[in-house]
Amino acid sequence: MAYDFNGSTLTFDSASVGRLRSLDFSSSGAKVDVTDSADSEKKYEAGIPDLSLTAEVVGGTSLSIGDSGALVVAWTDTGSLGSITSAVVTDISVSGSMDGEILSTVTFVPLDG
Repeated sequence: MAYDFNGSTLTFDSASVGRLRSLDFSSSGAKVDVTDSADSEKKYEAGIPDLSLTAEVVGGTSLSIGDSGALVVAWTDTGSLGSITSAVVTDISVSGSMDGEILSTVTFVPLDG
C-alpha cells in the first residue's frame, strides 16, 4: 500500500516507505567553467545533475543503508518528478520527542549500475 502525502505517493522497490510526512526532491548540477582566455567574463555550462530525494515518514522504517530498488514518486500535481529507476538508500535518521511522534528521514540517490 502506498501512503499519500497531500495526494502524492512514494514507493521503493514496489513497497510503501511508510506514512509520508514530507518529500524533498533535489536536482543540482555543478557549474563547469568553460571560460576562454579571450572572454571578458566567465562562462559556464551545467554539469551532470546530482539527484536526491529525502522522505520523512511517521514511525520507524525497515529500510537500511544500501537497500536498492526502483523509487517511484507520484506527485499530486507534477507527475513523476523525482522518480529514480535504480535508487539506493544513503542516509537514515530517526527522531522523536516527548509526547510527539517518531519520525524517520530516508535519503535516496541514483545507484551506479
